[in-house]
Amino acid sequence: MSRFRLPTIRLFTLAGVPVQVHGSLVALLMAAVLGAGLLAGWREALRQGLWWLLLFGAVLLHELGHLAAARLLRVPVTAVVLWPMGGFTAVRLSPGRFRAELGIALAGPSVNLLLALLIAGLGGWEGPGARWRPEVVFGWLNLLLGLFNLLPVFPMDGGRILRSALAMALGEGWGTWLALRVGQAGALGIGGLAIWQFRHQDAGGLVTMLIAMWLLGQTLQETQQLRRRERLQQLPLAPHLQPLPLAVNDRIPEPAARRLLQHSGQPILPVEEAGRWPGGLVRMRDGLRRLDLPSLDATASLGAAWLCLAQGESPGVLILRAGRPAGWIPRERLEALARELPAGWP
Repeated sequence: MSRFRLPTIRLFTLAGVPVQVHGSLVALLMAAVLGAGLLAGWREALRQGLWWLLLFGAVLLHELGHLAAARLLRVPVTAVVLWPMGGFTAVRLSPGRFRAELGIALAGPSVNLLLALLIAGLGGWEGPGARWRPEVVFGWLNLLLGLFNLLPVFPMDGGRILRSALAMALGEGWGTWLALRVGQAGALGIGGLAIWQFRHQDAGGLVTMLIAMWLLGQTLQETQQLRRRERLQQLPLAPHLQPLPLAVNDRIPEPAARRLLQHSGQPILPVEEAGRWPGGLVRMRDGLRRLDLPSLDATASLGAAWLCLAQGESPGVLILRAGRPAGWIPRERLEALARELPAGWP
């Protein structure tokens, strides 16, 4: 959730997952409604408020579709957030689960398209004045939102659908690379549509161009991350470890282990349990905490550590050599190494 710097407001919790609204969206909606009221009166302000409510109602249902699919596929979800560019469902998807990614990505647009078909099937789009009735507007918004999200451009659902399908056929690296190339072409195509709108004096071209620029920026960012992950796979992990000379077993009382960690200067104190090293005591901002930690052999690559941390929120990875703790690489160190790498192909 680091992309969201302003605070979020929790709407409710569903199946243990917080559903939130980002502060920037609240500020944007208030500015739009108040601006409409000042320029055109309170009736226009109410109309604008209803329009935004219907739009983000459709977005919320879209994200809840992702949430429901993730729960059915046993994929952990940490939050659902509404923000100015739509919505975001944060999932912890393990590497290689392309079928799960495909199902989760399809669920959101499917909810919107089914709602549009339901409203049309009930005859809600017919009759005098139907064009401006709230249910008709809601149906059109769902239809447009569902179709727009099926565009094969990252980070839209269509881009993820294409990536997962290609990854199952060609492997993750090539599948992701081809999907990103298609996404870049799609973003440029949307930019071309904006230019066409400008040439025909269509004021909507500004919105189209902003969408194209955002999509292209997101796709380029995904491409850079892919390239860095590829380079991390080629770099050994061992030279970047923080050594851990001290480790204990679970027969030592926890108060004694805490005192040992406090005086050792180590960031963590691995704790053995039944011949395994599932985690240990970790120095956190709020004090010492007992945490489960992912572990890797010292012969692994930095890319393997990156994948371990991508699956959760662990502060780092415990490194083993000959079955015993040899060191530790914190999340901050790994992220710094990734940023230092050039984005080009090796």
